[in-house]
Amino acid sequence: MIVKSNLNEILNLIDNLSFAEKKIIYKKMQNEINSKLLDILEKTNERAEKYPISLEEITEEVEYIRGKRYEKN
Repeated sequence: MIVKSNLNEILNLIDNLSFAEKKIIYKKMQNEINSKLLDILEKTNERAEKYPISLEEITEEVEYIRGKRYEKN
């Protein structure tokens, strides 16, 4: 598969980098991941404000799911 082949090539190139170069790549990846996680958190917070759920509702749903799981066994 082409994607796997390209990924292997990239991994081989990374293996040949110095520690300092690897650190630069890691930092860029870390920044991108942090950015994506922040976006997810912001969307979650927006939904939570727009559609709040009480602790009682959450508890009822959890108990419902648990009940369904135990019915299967």
